[in-house]
Amino acid sequence: MQYTLIDLLKTKHILVGLDATDAQDAIRKLTASLVETGHVTPEFADDVWGREAAFPTGLPTQPLSVAMPHADPDHVNRSAVGIGVLLSPVHFAQMGTDGSTILDVPIIFLLAIKEQEKQVEMIQQLISLIQSPSLLEGLSKARDSSEVMALIQNVLD
Repeated sequence: MQYTLIDLLKTKHILVGLDATDAQDAIRKLTASLVETGHVTPEFADDVWGREAAFPTGLPTQPLSVAMPHADPDHVNRSAVGIGVLLSPVHFAQMGTDGSTILDVPIIFLLAIKEQEKQVEMIQQLISLIQSPSLLEGLSKARDSSEVMALIQNVLD
């Protein structure tokens, strides 16, 4: 099945003004939006958090850091990407470190990819997307999920 990042985005999976106490809470709240639509099972949150602890996904992008938590497809029914634009940043450990480098992350992209072989491709698409400082700036100021969708579509078009 062929699809791109934009195919996996739905406004109901984009939480703007997400109020989270920490990274784990943010992941749980984003997962809940994917559970509601049947894309993942509730266990997905634990999988993601377990993987995050071993393999951090925080990226020191400019002007704002992002995180791309994800997990194996065991609890994914249909592929989707959740986006959280947080009220205030949460701490994620930086990717490629032992977890001691901590980033303040205001934007989270939660990947739920059913086909294992598509995971790397979706991460690559996401990484090229977040290379845009103006996009990250725009996302942080977005007022609602449709504004987030429009900003992303503009960059991907």
